[in-house]
Amino acid sequence: MKFARNLILVINRGKKNDKKIDIKRMGLFKDYEWKKSIGANINSIFKKVNIIYGRNYSGKTTLSRVFKSLEDGKLHKDYINADFKITLTDDNNITQNNLIEFNEDIKIRVYNTDFVKTNLSWLSNEEGEILPFAILGEKNIELDNEIKKIETELGSEEKKKGLLYDLSLKNNEFITTNQKFEKEKKNIDKKLKEKAKEIKNNAKTYNRPIYQINTIKNDILKVNSSFILTEQDIYNKKKVLNEDSKETIVKLPVSKPRFSDYLSKTIELCTRKIQPTKPISDLVNDSLLQEWVRQGIDKHKGKRTTCGFCGSILPVDLWDKLDAHFSKVSEDLREEIKVQIDVLEKAKISLENFLKLEKTNFYLSLRPKFEETLKNWSINTKIYYKNIEILILKLQERKKDIFKIILLNYGEIEDVSDDIEKLLIELNNLIEKNNDKTTTLANDQTKIRNELLFSEIAKFIKDIDYENKLTEIDEFEIKVKEKETKRDETLKIISSLNEEKRKLETQAKDESKGAELINEHLLNFFGHNELRLVAVGESPNMIFKITRENEDAKNLSEGECSLISFCYFVAKMEDEMKDINNVDNLIVYIDDPVSSLDSNHIFYMFSLIESVIAKPKKYGQLFISTHNLDFLKYLKRLTIKDGKQNLNYFLIERRHKQNDKRIFLLPLPNYIRDYVTEFNYLFKEIYDLYKDTKGDRKLKIANTFNQFYNIPNIMRKFLEYYLFYKYPNNNSPLKNLDKLFENNVPSLINRVINEYSHLTHIDRGWKPIDVDEAVNCATIIIDRIKEKDIDQFEALVNSLN
Repeated sequence: MKFARNLILVINRGKKNDKKIDIKRMGLFKDYEWKKSIGANINSIFKKVNIIYGRNYSGKTTLSRVFKSLEDGKLHKDYINADFKITLTDDNNITQNNLIEFNEDIKIRVYNTDFVKTNLSWLSNEEGEILPFAILGEKNIELDNEIKKIETELGSEEKKKGLLYDLSLKNNEFITTNQKFEKEKKNIDKKLKEKAKEIKNNAKTYNRPIYQINTIKNDILKVNSSFILTEQDIYNKKKVLNEDSKETIVKLPVSKPRFSDYLSKTIELCTRKIQPTKPISDLVNDSLLQEWVRQGIDKHKGKRTTCGFCGSILPVDLWDKLDAHFSKVSEDLREEIKVQIDVLEKAKISLENFLKLEKTNFYLSLRPKFEETLKNWSINTKIYYKNIEILILKLQERKKDIFKIILLNYGEIEDVSDDIEKLLIELNNLIEKNNDKTTTLANDQTKIRNELLFSEIAKFIKDIDYENKLTEIDEFEIKVKEKETKRDETLKIISSLNEEKRKLETQAKDESKGAELINEHLLNFFGHNELRLVAVGESPNMIFKITRENEDAKNLSEGECSLISFCYFVAKMEDEMKDINNVDNLIVYIDDPVSSLDSNHIFYMFSLIESVIAKPKKYGQLFISTHNLDFLKYLKRLTIKDGKQNLNYFLIERRHKQNDKRIFLLPLPNYIRDYVTEFNYLFKEIYDLYKDTKGDRKLKIANTFNQFYNIPNIMRKFLEYYLFYKYPNNNSPLKNLDKLFENNVPSLINRVINEYSHLTHIDRGWKPIDVDEAVNCATIIIDRIKEKDIDQFEALVNSLN
């Protein structure tokens, strides 16, 4: 059920100024724009009453079918590709795409040829039928009371009473609560979408090429505040994401340094006791002198006979004495010390060059441990170097004084061999981890991306207070459902009461009364007591048939068909306007109700519209189109709802431009609106040919003159009117043509009014009047009237503004 929207088609209420109809495509309507053809001021709109004038075949029925599409909720079968837009007072638009939606809101009733074919097909086909319709029958007090009771219970939104008002309140509560719910939901969804987009765009960190609102909602379920990382953690993890795969590192050989062996050997060498065979006391007491002598032996023995220092001759027994002092034992010790010093030097160098690893060889996550181990390595190797140096110094000291025992200070020596061995093992463990990480880097980076993602999401939902927002939204949703349930319960009660009311109204209706009402209109307005509609059969199979003097009527004239069909339509409208809900809401469109009717019937047709539709003022909007100027004249007297300011006049015409034919809806010219005679209209058509035109006159007339192909008939008819008014003495006004032209009628005038207007020869249908001929003929007629009757000519020109 749709709630009241108060949509009356393009009626001016002083609030909207751009009410219009635009037709891009429908029949000969092509790219029609209201603003270009009618205008955009406050009065350039459809009003309460709209009178549309147009000659036959100008497009009136096509326009009525636009409105019929609204009534039917679907396009006419001949215009399935139609494209149009009707603007309403609330600035909503009806187009070919939403007819069904507005069909429920706007009640439109259209009288045109389609209405006659649908409801009174018998008029054009004896196999057809006339559909019956029910109208309110005689008052049934009991039923009427029950209906009134239901109506009282239903009440109305306008009067702020009853279930309908209660429904509007509950619906407003539902709408307000639902709007708040949707707003909160939209706000949280907007934040989620923005965050999801941010994560998706940050491919370097998160690598989520597809990440949408549903994805982030699923991930939110996986996290809590414990997933939030510190800024330093985030920084470190992002650095890992930038890492490339490292080369494999060869493990270090693990062997414990032999410092304890070096120490034992050094102690043994420094404390070994030796004595000279025949010591030389001076040398024993002076180690420097002793070393100096020992070095001199190498430079003199077997090489010189004189002293290399002072030049004195060396004593013959010198070498025997020295050999007795420097025995083989002491020299052997000296050699062992030398060898041991070399061993220690090599050990020092070997350890110094042992570790060639750098922190860049390791992944970021392992570098802190590597740097810590490297620091410990440096501390322990320095201690190791220091101890080696102490051993070397002690050995050198013994070597200088080979016969003197050298003692070591053990407080200066610390064996760190075990620590160095442990550090080598630690380094190898790091190397192993580093090598393993090379094979698992991709997985590790994926894990880090997830940790960073979950940290970001956990921080995000904390910042926006997501949990509390969800709770609020859930509470709103519960309230929305409560409001909706209450509204729907009331709606259900209203629907039940409306159905009950419909059944009661059906009982109170009588279809046979429809035929009687039509007969009343035929008799009261047209004086027809011969033609009658008779209800045949029982509801729901009842039909109407037409009788003439109690016999089935056949061979009805076109005028009789028009009378019956229009009375049928008016009777239906009269019944619909009894419904109070249709007041101000019913749109009536009457398309050219006058056909081959005599002047009396034209007046009675107007009287029927005036009495049944216009004067009671129980409609929202009224459209009437006509091709008949006499009928148009009567329509000026129509009672206008809310005054003459709610009346507007329009002209519909077909225009030709070369091979392009189009329909235009335009403001009605003042000469038709103010004077409303065909005489003025015909004069205007001829005068348009006569008056000066800038530029290529012939080309402009050929491309734009609307009635060019009909100009011979226009000229003939104008002359008939003019001559009849001038000489009303016979039934053939054209016989007085000689009087107008003083017995010298131009041959061109004769040719136009006799040959062109009557198709004397069959080929004339394919040879329309030439432009030059038309202009010359118009000039002859206008100049002659100007010369013959200047007052009449000027009055006619003034009527055209």
